[in-house]
Amino acid sequence: MTYLAILLCGVAAMIIGSIWHGPWLFGKVTMRMMGAETMTAEQKEAMKKSMAGMYALQFILSLITVEVLRHSINNWTGTASAMTVALVLWFGFVVTSYGSGALWSGKSKGDSWKMFLIGAGGQLVTFIAYVLILGMFR
Repeated sequence: MTYLAILLCGVAAMIIGSIWHGPWLFGKVTMRMMGAETMTAEQKEAMKKSMAGMYALQFILSLITVEVLRHSINNWTGTASAMTVALVLWFGFVVTSYGSGALWSGKSKGDSWKMFLIGAGGQLVTFIAYVLILGMFR
């Protein structure tokens, strides 16, 4: 596998995230549950100013995730396919982490589980994209 595959996965994660959490799919729900409608103009402006740094950090975090996935796929042997490895890792780490976050979020039960489904669902789509991209470079 090449560094190009890892970089493409990082780009794919950013594209998926912007669609998934943007106004096209779940952005309005997410913003409502985060309390964006109660933010002052100053708070919204401060958030906009910090976005570039947040996107850069998210890109780095995506690269770390895909590298761990790539390493796991390459080191697991036997009958497990790359997609199976990705699904096992997604379920074992993403679902459990997002589930814990939902349990302790302090939000209403409905909102916390909506956030869980949106977050974990977006990660599932991203993991599938990672496997497809990594598979093209095997």
